[in-house]
Amino acid sequence: MAHDTARSSASPADHLQAYGGIIIVVALSLLVGATLGSVAAGLARGVVPGDTALIGAIQTAGQFVGFGVVGAGYLSMRDDWDLIRFERPTARDALWIAGGFVAVMGVYLGASALMSALGIQSGDSVIAQQGRENPVYFLYLTVITIVLVGPAEELIFRGIAFGELRRLWGPAPAVVLSSLVFASIHLWSFSGEGLYVSLGMVFVLGSVLAVVYEQSGNLLVAALVHGLYNAVQFLVSYAQATGMV
Repeated sequence: MAHDTARSSASPADHLQAYGGIIIVVALSLLVGATLGSVAAGLARGVVPGDTALIGAIQTAGQFVGFGVVGAGYLSMRDDWDLIRFERPTARDALWIAGGFVAVMGVYLGASALMSALGIQSGDSVIAQQGRENPVYFLYLTVITIVLVGPAEELIFRGIAFGELRRLWGPAPAVVLSSLVFASIHLWSFSGEGLYVSLGMVFVLGSVLAVVYEQSGNLLVAALVHGLYNAVQFLVSYAQATGMV
């Protein structure tokens, strides 16, 4: 099938189509996601005007619904669903989910310990800043990240971006290049002197997710690993913001 091997004789047109497709789908995801998020937040303000945390969570949900709409629309317009590998979960996939989760958490904790030992500061997370003002925001995001964020981002960045690049270059270059794309869209998610340190962490974690996807052969595995990793981060942030730890 189309996703099984790289094109050893890809033409300039193949490269242009793949790169153009990635740029278009990422740009449209950001645009459509921002639009749907704003619309969802506007509607929510009419229903729960005083609950800023819930409104923010609904805005995030709308944003990633937009990601999913764009990703599905791209595959439908291209009539190229073979670009992604998606299957019903099996017992083998459950092992990959567990192993992938351990891998991303291990990489995160190891990198955090190394940064602490070297005195390297990470960037300030925009989401963390919002959550510290109203910690229940983290709890809302814990659900949203498993249901929407993980699946939507994996569809765009591992399913489509990685899939297009894999066809051209093979798995290893596609891991690196798709992770660079993934890190680049998080540029606005951090601030401060440690901005690029945080982006580097996103790149590494994106690479791990790409490897998990490549080895498991199921986008659902990467989506669940991604969602569970984010969910743990949000639960820890909630516990810290409320003084539980």
